[in-house]
Amino acid sequence: MIKQIYSLIQYDESVKTMEAGADNIGLVPMQHGGVPAHRVPLDRVDKIFAEAKRRGVTSVAIMLTNDPEEMLQLAERIQPDILHIAGDGYAADAEFAKRLKKVAPHTELMQAVLVDGEGAIARAKAFAPFVDYILLDSGLAPDTGIGASGVTHDWNIDAKIVKEVNVPVIEAGGMGPDNVAEAIEKIRPYGVDSLTKTSIKYEGGNMEKDIPKVKAFCEAADAAAKKLGL
Repeated sequence: MIKQIYSLIQYDESVKTMEAGADNIGLVPMQHGGVPAHRVPLDRVDKIFAEAKRRGVTSVAIMLTNDPEEMLQLAERIQPDILHIAGDGYAADAEFAKRLKKVAPHTELMQAVLVDGEGAIARAKAFAPFVDYILLDSGLAPDTGIGASGVTHDWNIDAKIVKEVNVPVIEAGGMGPDNVAEAIEKIRPYGVDSLTKTSIKYEGGNMEKDIPKVKAFCEAADAAAKKLGL
């Protein structure tokens, strides 16, 4: 069971997050999109992702810009393991996937899907032929794109999507130590993602990871997957 933790900002918290059990770590590289306090300068992105590579942890660059050209420029500059498209006004297509492989041959593509009803099933199936991962999430906002809402959605829809698409599905949306085991049992995803419920938030949009909660989330996910034989 892949444990994906978003949204890292500082180097030290990134190291502690990896030590707490995260398999994937995600951050928002400096770009025209997202909450300003959450955007990470590219020199720090390099340092965090280099440490992730050294530890065998997957690096995820979160795209909240709605400009595909900026996404591709960042992918070429950073060369992340995964490029995650979550903006509120742009979604990947087959042409984007093809262009991404040209500028970042070893970068995989993850597309966020807003689960706001049964229509999410068709949207997920439409992305499946050309993406490497689908992330199912709640909420949609101009500053955070698809996700970062801290609330769950209809897991019955997610379970259907997992059965009907042939790419790995990562479950997001209100995931925390308190409910990740239940989500895994219900949905049987490839991985689980946490941001809000494993973060400490401050005024002005600043936040940092709550490392004990990150560790509890990862341990609960591993225990649930082991129990189910996943």
